[in-house]
Amino acid sequence: MEGETMNKIICALVWCFFILLPVFAVAQEENCLSCHEKQSPMVVEQWRESKHGQNEIGCMACHDTEITKTIVSDRCPEKVAVVVSPMVCANCHEDEVEQQSGTKHATTLHFFVNVLKDPWTVKGATSEPERAIGCYMCHGSIVKDETNWKNWPNNGVGRLNPDGSLGTCTVCHSHHRFSIKEAKNPTTCGRCHLGPDHPQIEIYEESKHGKLHAAGEKWAPTCYTCHMGAVKDNKTGKEIAPATHDIGSRLYWELQAPESTVQKDKITHKPMPELAKRNREEMRAVCLQCHVTRHADAFFEKFDKVVVEYTESYYKPAKKIIDELKEKKLITPKPFDDKAEWLYWYLWHHEGRRMRIGAAMMGPDYAWWHGAHEAKIRYIELWQESERLKKLGRADPVPYLPGAVYEKGPNLRPGIDVPELREKKEH
Repeated sequence: MEGETMNKIICALVWCFFILLPVFAVAQEENCLSCHEKQSPMVVEQWRESKHGQNEIGCMACHDTEITKTIVSDRCPEKVAVVVSPMVCANCHEDEVEQQSGTKHATTLHFFVNVLKDPWTVKGATSEPERAIGCYMCHGSIVKDETNWKNWPNNGVGRLNPDGSLGTCTVCHSHHRFSIKEAKNPTTCGRCHLGPDHPQIEIYEESKHGKLHAAGEKWAPTCYTCHMGAVKDNKTGKEIAPATHDIGSRLYWELQAPESTVQKDKITHKPMPELAKRNREEMRAVCLQCHVTRHADAFFEKFDKVVVEYTESYYKPAKKIIDELKEKKLITPKPFDDKAEWLYWYLWHHEGRRMRIGAAMMGPDYAWWHGAHEAKIRYIELWQESERLKKLGRADPVPYLPGAVYEKGPNLRPGIDVPELREKKEH
């Protein structure tokens, strides 16, 4: 009898737990809303307008600290997660997070630090405030624990989260609405893809595609159309490629690199010609949704010639000059304290990219006037500076570079201790 009574008690307790759990959850949600309706009413309004709010997916579905490792708020009476990582989103959006996790977006901080060994951050050519409001806003920062509040807030696409995941969904789907419409708008991509070094949004706006979008044509191609949207075979209707969150899955060239090569593995950075070929086939299929084969093939032929032209006629000769200066110790090991380094940097990082990206996205003004034309001038300046240094017979660095923290060492440059993802991939 005692055993039977105990079983009844246990059953009653379990029954009460599941009956009362929604009550406790609702009470907690009400606590969130009652406070934030006063302190940050727009956040509550955004949530209510969202799919989450309309389907009664409450605050703790994302901000529960038990879901994954996070930073817990020290100002909220409830135990609330401040950093909501893709691992949380994966509880409902598993496929999308899986696609995103190995992309150029998610691994950009790894590339920035471990592969490119960026002179601004890794080698100290910038200060902490400059990186915080510049580099890290797009590339992401390291957010490990409460000691890393200096790297927060951050919605950089390659952010390293406390649970070890990479990136953040809110870079495209702003919280707390998480709008798909917003994410598909070219201006969302233009938050990071703009400016003198990667002006994709400006080039898009110059292109025929961008003009159609600005005119309100509902079928106008956008960034989403070409890089993420589903693609079907026009003849059979069969799906060639599904919609994807891997934004680099249709790219053939590495256009952001100093020297353009076919696409490389996002982690090991080894060339993958077969992957590049498959990517090109998918992008060509996108073009054929609107264009005939002759049009698409002629475009890719011209584009590829521009990329090869840049590499052979601009990059390699410039690299030869800078390598000779290094060999003769006519420039210092410190980054950007010599004029020649700046000229070389501008040639590939600014003009060279504009030349290549302009050709890729049908922006003639960027491909020529802002690209190849200015790259020619930059090469002449680099050659003249190299001749001056040879005659001088020594390096001629500036005694002071504003904002540089060379002498302070890497320990005072928070956010660069990015884990070596290459080892994880190869083992």
